[in-house]
Amino acid sequence: MKYTLFSLLAVFFCISSPGSSAAVYEKEATGEQRPLNDYLVRHWETRDGLPHNSVNELIQDDKGYLWLATWQGPARFNGRRFDIYDNLRETGLPDIGMYTAAYSHCDNSIYVAGSRGGIARFYDGHWEALESAPPFVNHLFTDDNCNLWVSTSELGLLVYKNNQRTAQFTTKHGLNSMFVYESLVDSQGNLWAATNKGLQVKKVGQARFEAIKAIPERLITALLELQNGSLLVGTENGLYQQKANTEFERKLPEIDRRISTLFQSPDKQLWLGTYRDGLIRISDQYGIESFDTSEGLPNNHVLDIIQDREGSFWVSTHGGLVQFRDALFSTYTKKDGLTGNYIRALAESDKSEIIVGSSNGVSVIDETGVSALAPDTSLNEQSVLSLAYDDKQQLHIGTYTDGLYVWDGERIVRHFDTTNLLKADEVRQIELDPKLGKFLATPLGITHLYQNSQGQWVSQHISQEDGLTNNYTTSLHLDTQGTLWAGSIRGVDSIDIVAQSDKFDYRITPVDLTKQNNAELAFHITEHSGYLWMATDRGLVVHNIERNSWQIFNRDQGLPFDNFMSVAFDGNGNLWLGSNRGPVMVEHDSFTKVLTGQADKLNVQRYSEVDGLESAQVNSGGPSMLQARDGCIWLATSNGVSEVDPKTITEIGNLPPQVNIESVKADGKTVIFGEELSAETDRIVFEFVAPGYLMAEQIDYQVRLVGFDENWVNKNSLNSAEYTTLPANDYIFQVRARYPGGQWSQPDYFAFRQSAHIWMQAWFWIVASLSVALLALFGVKARLNQHNQTRLRLEKMVKEKTADLEIIARQDPLTNLGNRRAFDERLQHELSRCRRDGTYLSLAILDVDYFKDVNDHYLHTVGDKVLVRIAEVLRDEIRDIDYVARWGGEEFAVLITNSELEVAKEASERMRERIAATPFNDLVEDMKITVSIGVASSFHYADHAGLLVAADQALYQAKSAGRNRMESKP
Repeated sequence: MKYTLFSLLAVFFCISSPGSSAAVYEKEATGEQRPLNDYLVRHWETRDGLPHNSVNELIQDDKGYLWLATWQGPARFNGRRFDIYDNLRETGLPDIGMYTAAYSHCDNSIYVAGSRGGIARFYDGHWEALESAPPFVNHLFTDDNCNLWVSTSELGLLVYKNNQRTAQFTTKHGLNSMFVYESLVDSQGNLWAATNKGLQVKKVGQARFEAIKAIPERLITALLELQNGSLLVGTENGLYQQKANTEFERKLPEIDRRISTLFQSPDKQLWLGTYRDGLIRISDQYGIESFDTSEGLPNNHVLDIIQDREGSFWVSTHGGLVQFRDALFSTYTKKDGLTGNYIRALAESDKSEIIVGSSNGVSVIDETGVSALAPDTSLNEQSVLSLAYDDKQQLHIGTYTDGLYVWDGERIVRHFDTTNLLKADEVRQIELDPKLGKFLATPLGITHLYQNSQGQWVSQHISQEDGLTNNYTTSLHLDTQGTLWAGSIRGVDSIDIVAQSDKFDYRITPVDLTKQNNAELAFHITEHSGYLWMATDRGLVVHNIERNSWQIFNRDQGLPFDNFMSVAFDGNGNLWLGSNRGPVMVEHDSFTKVLTGQADKLNVQRYSEVDGLESAQVNSGGPSMLQARDGCIWLATSNGVSEVDPKTITEIGNLPPQVNIESVKADGKTVIFGEELSAETDRIVFEFVAPGYLMAEQIDYQVRLVGFDENWVNKNSLNSAEYTTLPANDYIFQVRARYPGGQWSQPDYFAFRQSAHIWMQAWFWIVASLSVALLALFGVKARLNQHNQTRLRLEKMVKEKTADLEIIARQDPLTNLGNRRAFDERLQHELSRCRRDGTYLSLAILDVDYFKDVNDHYLHTVGDKVLVRIAEVLRDEIRDIDYVARWGGEEFAVLITNSELEVAKEASERMRERIAATPFNDLVEDMKITVSIGVASSFHYADHAGLLVAADQALYQAKSAGRNRMESKP
């Protein structure tokens, strides 16, 4: 059976050309494959802002938003908030019930449809209703030629081109039913129709549909073109796969469930949604896996599955929206093999084994898994408070009620308790030294165990009678200079240890922490980079050992609270603080700048259960936070032990979410780009968001108002900015975003002008000057000339500022070329001129080949320089009567006036060759940059939209044909 299963799986995961299917997401998912049950699962429902728990279909647009078709209208999700479009007056829909959605890559339109046959398009922030298809729309699909295919319940299959219905396929064209459930145009151009009576296909060049006899003539529920080019079909009783042309065969007969949706990820995982049995994933690494309500799915009826640009999988159900993503933290609990879930202490062996002390014994985590350390000994049921390895790799285990155990890896070799040298059986912290012996922190003081000259173990007790601030000792640390630091519930003491024959003397000095926010209770002390770091009840106390200076970090320096249980540093040097309200991470550069006085505020990230923790409560213990040899941080929590790899944070940080300015309002009224605000404007508010879903709650923002702010201003997770009573000036508002410690995104921007008050405007001074002149009998001629000069100067300034704003609104800030808005206006103007003069023009659209690889390998700084150099080449190559603009991203558009197609093709070929020959070695050694070009002429496409679509299609042909080439239409 196992052999048969994996033989069938091999068919699904055969090597194929990536990107051959329009259904496969363009971006490779980040991270390695993991078992389905290992993903972090998050769930949103109506209580979280979802308009309806039935999410019928999911798509993601070019700005990163997720769009959801629900029974209470279309909704847009940015990771933190749902925007619901249920106003029929706004959308133009006949009903709010949405069953399907689609995205057009041609103009970034969003299409939704459903009840009463309503179809609407969302573009550039506005809704437009299309001709309806009553009584119900089952499915929307956009093909590579920008056609919208509408599968209906009674009208067959409809085609919309340029948002106008242009064709209809019915039983007259061979369809076996007017009820079309889904449609698909495959990579060969064949049109597939899934109806309630089976599957049909209209091949390229044929006028009629033909039936697929190998599939039962019943409802076909899902279609998907796989990466190898074959068609996968979901039915009411399982899967069928295309062998060749119209030949199909049954696949994976074990999966005889009713299929509701199909999805294939770039790494060839196949995801199946079912009507009653939840989610199924098929992969070459893990075989067939299931996930249903027993594992955390809110409902077993899966409606849709997609993968977003960051690699997360999204599953929509009748019980809400579900995200499957790689968790930042990995957590181990009793279900994974731990002896207990309440963890207090951690240690690491020289074999990189992680030792976990819980309220129910000791566990070990290694490459083989999780197991009990000593299952057949008395350690198995001990409540463990502290752990430490000595120089002989003997593990010391401090317990709550039974003293100290020493484990040599195979057996208990020694046990100390109140019957044997200890004053108390509660051992909260352990500090070991090969020469000085063992120091134990207990509620009755510090017990010092050591061997005398006869080799016998003896003990000395250090208490308040010896000078300790308080007996209840909570933390110990022996620094590199041999000083023992002891934290208690009332403060911190430094203890110099002096050996005298067979005993020791202790010189105890209380540390005055009154200037450190009156800190008293020290839970944990550690040493790093010449500093002592103390996690206390009033903040993080830091002691420079060499300079004997003290500092404290708390709310005043940007920490979210004051009480911390533990402190550690990861492999990237970032500072980690454990608290009962979640672990806190401070970037290395951030705390270093504050520590050395170069900055006032820390850049802080706090993590919680949404990041993979089973519990955000990090306990106090001995120690409860550990930096492993591989640089990972381990945390002892109230529900298991958690691990975080700093490389994961770095990887996420290298994928900054795209930021979007969503609204701009001045005194509550919407402002449009480039608008001039009244002088009476009191407040202008910008709202923005970066749709990111890996750590949505952790996204940082920075803003800058050019003309007002000198530098970027940190907003942390706040996604709005407000300015009041701005002086008269021209402004550009910019915002950018990032994940914790990661790269900043490209900024989004908004330009506007703030007007001056009436008494500050030029015309006011002119009138005032004239009035004064009249009252003074017109004054003297010199005085009048002076006022005239003032007027002329002010008018010139106003004209210059107006021209500057017009340039800003129509100019790309990176390349100084015209932007898309300016190009659209120029194209409309030139087309009108051509119609008047009877002449023709041509349009060339250029796309930089493999530009994403440039940004990924050399960062956006190099990518920006590449775009600037290409812009310089194009500006130098075109004629004075031509026009070039940055179309968007890595695309440029060139308007070649007074030219027919052949002339434009020659000019475009020259541009392509010139760019290919342009050196970029000063940016990156051996870098070669090429472009693909699509050309079209107004002789064949006289209208604005048709010319753009034709040039874009030609560009697509050039890229499909191998890039670094020019293609034209027709």
